[in-house]
Amino acid sequence: MFFQLYRKELNGLRNIFLTLLGLIMGIDLFLVTRVRSWGYWTALHVTLIPLIFLLIWAMFRAFMLTREEWKEGTAPFLRSLPLSGWSIVGAKLLAAFTEWLFLSLATVIFSGLFYATAPLWGVEWPALPDLFFSEQTVQFIVVSGLNFALGIILTGLIFQLAYLLGRTVNRFNALVSFACTVLLFYLTAKGNDILSRLFANLSGISPETISLSPNANAVLTYLKLNIVIMLIEFAFLFVVTGWVMEKKAES
Repeated sequence: MFFQLYRKELNGLRNIFLTLLGLIMGIDLFLVTRVRSWGYWTALHVTLIPLIFLLIWAMFRAFMLTREEWKEGTAPFLRSLPLSGWSIVGAKLLAAFTEWLFLSLATVIFSGLFYATAPLWGVEWPALPDLFFSEQTVQFIVVSGLNFALGIILTGLIFQLAYLLGRTVNRFNALVSFACTVLLFYLTAKGNDILSRLFANLSGISPETISLSPNANAVLTYLKLNIVIMLIEFAFLFVVTGWVMEKKAES
């Protein structure tokens, strides 16, 4: 049932996904006409700007998908299905993340194609040795990407939970949701700080020690610990969000 709901959510996102994909392609095609006046490297950098919009879009997407159930009056039907609150929350969160991931990949691929045409504009590619990354560099990119992705998912879950908490009251839903958003971000930040200090005591690595003596291995270890911290926070918030969806949110 979970995967059926997930596929349903993806089908519902199809039109918006294709629209955004078309806009990204349109921006790149427009930039092709601006290369001679703006310069190749400026135009290439602009092709990556949609990633900023997609970042903001992804943070609010799960909340928007949840709100649509109440706006369209389908929330009672959805909650009557043999699905747990966690399945409903997870399906919407995963669909939102899938949309962001593929749109971001498309943006990067289009930028890569733009980069591949450099010789057409009289621009030389970097020397081949410059394209090789060390193993440590690859690890840093992967770990940083995981931190980035988890941050987006965690933020989306916070907005989703704040909206559902607003649905637990009969009046002033928007005001309650806003207050819950502020409170949840504060509590998440405090929880992150407490867990960071706990892991710092266990590992001996903290932002303070890294700033005093920068070390690539220490930075990499700290980013890995931050992944663990965000996973702990996500697990806790996901349990609470699913429970609110199943037991408390008013239809």
